[in-house]
Amino acid sequence: NAKTFKFNFMAEKKKLKIMVSSTVYGSQDILTQIAAILRQQFGYQVIMSMEGSIYIPVEYMDCPEKACIKAVEECDLFLGIIFPRYGSGITHKEFKEAIRLDRPRWFVAHEKIEYLRKLFEPYLFDNHSRRTNFEIKTNSVLDSIKVVDMYNDVKHNWVQSFSNPGELFFFIEQQFKDHERRVNEINKSI
Repeated sequence: NAKTFKFNFMAEKKKLKIMVSSTVYGSQDILTQIAAILRQQFGYQVIMSMEGSIYIPVEYMDCPEKACIKAVEECDLFLGIIFPRYGSGITHKEFKEAIRLDRPRWFVAHEKIEYLRKLFEPYLFDNHSRRTNFEIKTNSVLDSIKVVDMYNDVKHNWVQSFSNPGELFFFIEQQFKDHERRVNEINKSI
């Protein structure tokens, strides 16, 4: 089984591949720090489009979205971060792919997203819990209501709220500081 070989190979090298998926605009400094923490302090191989560490197959040279989705297939762990910017929608597709592939995954969401989710919920769904066409105009707080859709798509997973980078870094530390433990968990699950 290719999956078994992959995880055993990773266990021997003691280096899991973690994909950090998020929108980039306005969060570059935070994402740079997250990559450094995961890589330098905890020993992970980090995949993140912002820093160019996603492998781009020749066949996807003209389609960044396909390369990003392919990266989800190749990761061992997935960390999804929901900031108050939606961007191009590639991040949302990465989230859905991680769920579809059942990757071990963690999600964190800025507290503004949880607040907006509660605020807009009466407008987002009809009486049969179907998503309406409700949308907002881009503004300085939120570029698209689709960030709330991202949250709703992952809310059945653990979604940790954060209000500042310190809380985000603390959660990441608690989840990923014991790299060897994560390797063992993954090897036991296959």
